[in-house]
Amino acid sequence: MSKENNWKPDRKLKEWALKHFAEMQVGGVWMPDGSGLTFVKIDESTWSLKSIVESIEAEENLQRMKVLMFDVGYTLLEGDVEVMPEPTSAEEARMLEIHMKRDIAQNWAGSDGTLLKDMGLENVWPSYIEDREILLDNGDTTTIQVWAYLVTNPNTGEEIQLDPDDYHLLMGDEYFMRFRTSEFEFCALSREEMIEDIDMHKGHTSSVGVGSMHIGGNQSHSERVVKIPPWMWGTYCQQLRRYEEEE
Repeated sequence: MSKENNWKPDRKLKEWALKHFAEMQVGGVWMPDGSGLTFVKIDESTWSLKSIVESIEAEENLQRMKVLMFDVGYTLLEGDVEVMPEPTSAEEARMLEIHMKRDIAQNWAGSDGTLLKDMGLENVWPSYIEDREILLDNGDTTTIQVWAYLVTNPNTGEEIQLDPDDYHLLMGDEYFMRFRTSEFEFCALSREEMIEDIDMHKGHTSSVGVGSMHIGGNQSHSERVVKIPPWMWGTYCQQLRRYEEEE
């Protein structure tokens, strides 16, 4: 008997699986990082294999997952499974994983089943939540900014705090690479857009540089120290003034 067939999950892994499986909603899609596997939760005690990458490693991961699910009381169905070709390079594997994660994100829903993508995400901007102190591997501590997208379910009024990475998966760069202050909206320019902007204005670009606390460029900008999402640091942005809604 092979070593692979003797694999058994330890107590900590089973405790994690029980908690993780219970927290996921029926209809939720799960793709363990680097496993080559995608699962869908069918009901409170059943998962279904949705897709598998055609590789020995993915097959071995599947055998382990079967053991884990059985040991924590879940059934795994293997009916209509999509077999995907194994990536031929690290870049191809990365792009495949991003594509699959974005596909999964389209099925995320609120507690009533309303899909997140149908909650007006194009009108939601990043919100600063708090500064949080975290412990580093070397024992030191550092402070990080916590940001989120505050989404309201139009059918229930429930407020959902969406992680920035999850918003990015749902909406892509166009909506992710932007932020706003009390006076202005800022949208990041691509490399091609920066070149066009510089050429159009004969070297005097109309875009503004974004740092970690300051926004440069146009001197008419009245705000100097502002909260800026970390993923926007070091970008050049188009600046648009916000107009207050008429009362």
